[in-house]
Amino acid sequence: MTSSTDVAQNQDNAIRRYTLLAVFLTIFLDLVGFGMFVPILPAIARQMNASSSQAAYLSTVFSIGTLLSVMVLGRLSDKIGRRKILIGTVFLSMLAQFATGFAPALGSYLALACIRLFAGIAAGNIAVAQATIADITPPHERARSMVIIGVAFGAGFALGPAIGGAVTLLAPENPIFPIAMTAVVLNLVNLLLVFFRFKETHHRFAPPELKNIVAAARAGSDGGTTQTTTARGEAFKLLARPHFKTVLLMQFIQVFGFVGVETILPLALADAYHFDQPHIYRAFLFIGMVVLLANASVSRPLLRKFGEVRTLNLGQTLLTFGIFLIPWVSPSSSALFAALASMSIGTTLSNPALGGLTSRLSPHDRQGLALGIAQTVSSAARILGPAFMGLMYEHLNGVPSLYISSGLLLVVTVIGMAGMRGVRANATVTGG
Repeated sequence: MTSSTDVAQNQDNAIRRYTLLAVFLTIFLDLVGFGMFVPILPAIARQMNASSSQAAYLSTVFSIGTLLSVMVLGRLSDKIGRRKILIGTVFLSMLAQFATGFAPALGSYLALACIRLFAGIAAGNIAVAQATIADITPPHERARSMVIIGVAFGAGFALGPAIGGAVTLLAPENPIFPIAMTAVVLNLVNLLLVFFRFKETHHRFAPPELKNIVAAARAGSDGGTTQTTTARGEAFKLLARPHFKTVLLMQFIQVFGFVGVETILPLALADAYHFDQPHIYRAFLFIGMVVLLANASVSRPLLRKFGEVRTLNLGQTLLTFGIFLIPWVSPSSSALFAALASMSIGTTLSNPALGGLTSRLSPHDRQGLALGIAQTVSSAARILGPAFMGLMYEHLNGVPSLYISSGLLLVVTVIGMAGMRGVRANATVTGG
């Protein structure tokens, strides 16, 4: 006979799964729209007489916008709730994608860069999505729950280039416009889903059906409420926590490498591998599929068996190795996909491990702030990675410049591994 406690537990699990599904759909639809633009924006920039480094700067500008918003959004979501922030950022993303479709008609690289800046501001909602997961998930399950965001990234990134490639067939003379309008429609669907179906998870604003779930998640963490006078003071307290800064360093490494290569990859595929635009889209589709499959079948078992630290170290190593192989195997297209697979699996393993460690090493009442800091670090890496690799690509004979990037990543990865040795496999969070 089923007890009332079992019934309540089953209901809580069902609500938790539904909330995680809502987070998944929000990130997934957002990333589909983003992925549609990635392979084609460098070509559009070159049509505007932009250099290779200027084409890479579009990603830098996008990330500057994210950096400007992510810390504010993470902290603001702790004050007014997650749902309002998600609604506002999805709407802003829709407007930015609409404007991107008209940028080539303006013929201005500067106009395109400004539009990408506003799109980046909207992208700061990833910290809010992570905080939502932390709101309803016990600490020991957070790393595995963070895989949901990785799966959404992989699925969105896989389908984005595929949809973008199919849409370009409708208007091959001006492909950016139909891609932008398709992205607008997807974001409109996303906006409607968040507005009508997403329920607030912050403990101060959660509806009655989520109260028990949020309370249970808080009970497994630091339930205290440390009063500080400023957000800066709270941030310094977080940075003073054991190993927190090392996790941020590893976060920087992972994003710097992957996003930097992702940004110049369309240029490298065109210049060193002689890919046309449809083949470039296929390469990005392959990256997304590998990320999706690895998230679905590899990340959770490895995290469960080896914990976040060893999984993270493996992911960083594969990422560095994959970047090294891209110039090494050119112009062999078949060997290229092995390099892309290594890079993709590496970032797939790193992401949930980093998210789990960031959350687990932070007090529960400052999850939004902690994840906001982590996303600020990621945003800084997204600024510096494309800018650095774009400059290296332009001034060091194209794709061989990636040797320097992989070498730098290897050095910092080893330093990060040494700093992570003190993190226990099942560390718990203490007050402060």
